[in-house]
Amino acid sequence: MLGQDFDMPQGDPNQGPLRILFIDDEARILRALKALFRDLEVYTTTEPAQAPALAVQHNVDVVVCDQRMPDKLGVDVLREIRERHPRAMRVLLTGYSDLKAVLGSVNEGEVYRFVNKPWVNADLRALVLEAGEISREAPAVATDQLSPNEQNVARAQVGVLVIEDDTTVQQRLREILQPHYQVRFANTAERAMQVLEQHETGVVISETATNHGADLTLMLKALKQYHPHIATVVITERANAQTVIELINEGQVYRMLIKPVRMGSCRLSIDSALGRYWKLKQSPKAVRRYGVTPSAQTLQAQSRLPNSLLNRIRSLPARLFGVGGVRI
Repeated sequence: MLGQDFDMPQGDPNQGPLRILFIDDEARILRALKALFRDLEVYTTTEPAQAPALAVQHNVDVVVCDQRMPDKLGVDVLREIRERHPRAMRVLLTGYSDLKAVLGSVNEGEVYRFVNKPWVNADLRALVLEAGEISREAPAVATDQLSPNEQNVARAQVGVLVIEDDTTVQQRLREILQPHYQVRFANTAERAMQVLEQHETGVVISETATNHGADLTLMLKALKQYHPHIATVVITERANAQTVIELINEGQVYRMLIKPVRMGSCRLSIDSALGRYWKLKQSPKAVRRYGVTPSAQTLQAQSRLPNSLLNRIRSLPARLFGVGGVRI
């Protein structure tokens, strides 16, 4: 449907076929995607600057955008669409793994999933259909910013957990965060679980691995699998593109910051993460937008975690909805 004009959808926007917007500078890619989704209402454009207006005009349910385009990066397009049309679920499509781009997809575009080219048709269809269903059924959180009064109440009620065994980084985060939040520190998974069990925690700040080589990503993925309302901020110096992609797709990491930690970006990220948690507390149906389904590889890897740890994660008090886990 390249280059055509369309009228605004009439009637109930949740009726009829899903509305999908594909953005790619290569027309042949768009033709392939249009053919794959020919049973849906498909809009396409090779002009990324037009995409935000098209998303609003057609009230699309899902946006699938290429990352590397000559005029504009996909993450910038998705950020604009998030601001103008937050209801649409956003998927980033790319043929390369550039760490800067992947970090941007977390911190700016807040993508639902990251898909590598060449895609598998069946997998991409399943993903887009799932995203479209969620877009229609789960309300969007238009902004994570809180009013000053809301912020004060949230900070008084909700804690921030830092999982970090480097004492220097702990001290730096203590200086940045402790004057403003209820911050609790853990240097092991055991201590982290104790904090989560005993205190309402809306934000988890974590490394991807401890200094002793323990992989924390499996714990973060499991936490998001069973408690998607908790916002996760990863602070690391070990980032690589593949790890970040996995944390997007299976951990719905909220923000990713690279060490050394900067006070301004850290405070902004935690404020925003706490705002996300608080907004979900007011609108629990929106939690479905942040759910994850672990891959077969992750499930296999999780089998290496102690059963007691997984059981404790599953049974954490879901303070947004009562005890016993989030129902989405």
